[in-house]
Amino acid sequence: MKVWMLLALTLVCAGGAYAQSRSRGGSSAQPNQMIRIKEITGVGGDSDYNSAAPQVDAKWKKKINHTDNYAKDDAKGWHYFEVAYEVANIGTDSAGKKKPILAIPEVEITYALLYDMRKSKIAASVAGNAQKAGGAIGWDNPKQLYTLFTETITYTTITPGREHYAAVCVPPAATAIYGDPMVFSVQIKVDGVQQGDIMTQMVGNASVDGNKLAPIMQERGPDGKPRPAAWWERIENLSESVVRREGILRDRSMTPFVMAGDQYYDQVKAE
Repeated sequence: MKVWMLLALTLVCAGGAYAQSRSRGGSSAQPNQMIRIKEITGVGGDSDYNSAAPQVDAKWKKKINHTDNYAKDDAKGWHYFEVAYEVANIGTDSAGKKKPILAIPEVEITYALLYDMRKSKIAASVAGNAQKAGGAIGWDNPKQLYTLFTETITYTTITPGREHYAAVCVPPAATAIYGDPMVFSVQIKVDGVQQGDIMTQMVGNASVDGNKLAPIMQERGPDGKPRPAAWWERIENLSESVVRREGILRDRSMTPFVMAGDQYYDQVKAE
């Protein structure tokens, strides 16, 4: 990943304190701050977010009677987005008392992705006629050329002492329509308390309708200093070109990728 294309926004207080505790053997953590995001991957630079599903091979296609046309269509592969994070060995309760961490029962991770439909060949070919017709089937407003995907997933039994991974995917049918990702962000919460800061990746100087996204990416914290903001809660006020779509992002456990390296990823809480 090229560094100049990566906005790795890390809370100085929580991240710095946690880093120091790690260097001393993980002996302490700030109150309610038990998790630190290490890295997110999937957007910008030489990203490899395009991935083929593990079982897509000639033998599998033949078994379910796919024709040769299946291999020649315009559908892209899956888009794959990952977060790596660490858990402290020692935490502190609301009274400031230090306590060892055996496991965190539940961790909520919110994923937010902004897609540029102008990068979609299908959308581009339809856009002209849709503009004249005032819309298209399945596309009510041809001006909505940016798509926002969000999903909050709860993971369970998160233990310290090792690096944790979680990932979400966008299926091929959606990637073929909605284009390429512009922005990817991750927010982690435990018992409703945000852990550290939101981390974001962005392609270059991303903008929507000529409006740069940088201003909605930050907000003033309680101490008056700027910190990363939940931009996905504010972006629809920036432009009518952005439309939010639900039910697209899937945890990797709900995709064919569950077959590969499942032991390295966190367990989604059963509904």
